[in-house]
Amino acid sequence: MEEEKNGPDKFMSIDKFITELIGFHEQIKQLKASEAHYRELAGKLQETLKKYQAILDHFPLKLFLKDKNLSYLFGSESYARFLGVPSGEISGKTDQDFFPHDVAEQRLKEERRLMEAGQAEEKEEWHTRDGRTRVDQTIRIPIKIESGEAVGIAGFSLDITEKKEKEEGLERKNKELAGLLEARTTELKEIQEKFQGEQAERHRLEERLKNVEALFPILFENTGTAVAMIQENRIISRVNREFEKLSGYSRAEVEGTKNWGEFIQNGSLQDMGEPAGSPPMNSPGPGMPVFKFVGRQNEKKTVSLTAARIPDTGSVLVSLKDITNYKKAQEELNRVMTQFRQMMVEMEKAAKDLHG
Repeated sequence: MEEEKNGPDKFMSIDKFITELIGFHEQIKQLKASEAHYRELAGKLQETLKKYQAILDHFPLKLFLKDKNLSYLFGSESYARFLGVPSGEISGKTDQDFFPHDVAEQRLKEERRLMEAGQAEEKEEWHTRDGRTRVDQTIRIPIKIESGEAVGIAGFSLDITEKKEKEEGLERKNKELAGLLEARTTELKEIQEKFQGEQAERHRLEERLKNVEALFPILFENTGTAVAMIQENRIISRVNREFEKLSGYSRAEVEGTKNWGEFIQNGSLQDMGEPAGSPPMNSPGPGMPVFKFVGRQNEKKTVSLTAARIPDTGSVLVSLKDITNYKKAQEELNRVMTQFRQMMVEMEKAAKDLHG
């Protein structure tokens, strides 16, 4: 009876063993399925990493990532070229492997400080490669987890050497233009003051002529400018010594014989662009045009003219000032100012290119 009893018990034990064995097989199958699943996920993750690596390698930025011990986890292709090594040789190394000792220590010191502060920092970094100094604009950012602990550093650098060179060149040009503008402004001011002084002097003389008619003969000869009295028929009736000097003719050759139009290029001031509001100079009247005065042997000089009618007569008194040299100086100033405006246009264009 005991043997019969042991028979079912044994059967139940065997059944339990088989059930457990089947369960183990199921677990093994599940583990194998999980392993295949994880392999698939790992493969997809690797492909994703390769895609991101390819994208980052085409960025102009130099990118790197370090862990909390400041060992490199990643470096883009452009950063690898900066270090002078293949990108696959960056991971697991530190700045001590790529930079001189003092430079590496300074970089590590700054990055430890950033991790402790937990704040990003931007700065310009100067370095020399192949005998040429380059400038990078670098941003370092502490990488934090949810607890707020910094577990690494991410860095982004952009080469701004050309931008810095353009800025320095623009600054030099600004200084040159400022110096040129100051010099030309001083010259212009001196010319204006000289011209204004001459104009003021001429007006004072004209006022004196009106108020001291009794001294007319003396003043006529000593005004400092060429003076002529022109009759209504345009015949010159009287001139002074300065007119003789200006025209090259003697007083006897001019007075009562010469027509006013003979001393004007083309015979009329209308051809010289007479100012608006002035009467036609075929019959001289008030106004102060500038024209070409034709002297002896067809010599031409640039003169300014002040004219005043003599009351109760048809005659006009004209005062001539030789401004040939002044006009030349004015033309030279205009040329210089044109060059200056061209330089300003070039500077604005360079500034737009820089901002672009």
